[in-house]
Amino acid sequence: MKIIDILEEDKMVLNHHFISKKRLFETMAQLLSEDNSEALNIYHSFVDREKLGNTSLGNGVAVPHGKCLPENDIRACVIKMSQPADYETIDDVKVSVVIGIAFPELINKYHHALMKDTAYLFRQHRLFKNLILAETKEQLTEEILKGFQLCNNWS
Repeated sequence: MKIIDILEEDKMVLNHHFISKKRLFETMAQLLSEDNSEALNIYHSFVDREKLGNTSLGNGVAVPHGKCLPENDIRACVIKMSQPADYETIDDVKVSVVIGIAFPELINKYHHALMKDTAYLFRQHRLFKNLILAETKEQLTEEILKGFQLCNNWS
């Protein structure tokens, strides 16, 4: 399983106005949830994970994630910022692209592999540059697919 397998266009946001991480996590939780109770669980899982350490990958990309869903459920969203945002990154480069992933509470080796592969993919500078240039959800999807094709490590 790869991030593109679970990413849906209705879970993509372009030109998001960043106010704070808290508001960003609230937006992602709403995108990924089926109801308000689930949104609250997703939000808290992102906040709890962020407390353990910053989820910035560097190079303008962050991947906040949390464990909060029922078994065999996994969801993802992509948010492209309207302006690069101060996300307290590991490399002091402001964040322009955020990939949020909600995992099941009990994760397995496939979830670990998905996270590792997603981090590897979105660290690619060429993909990042192309995502920044994307103006539609279709273009975002197309650039992510191209990124997979450029990476020769995918199983």
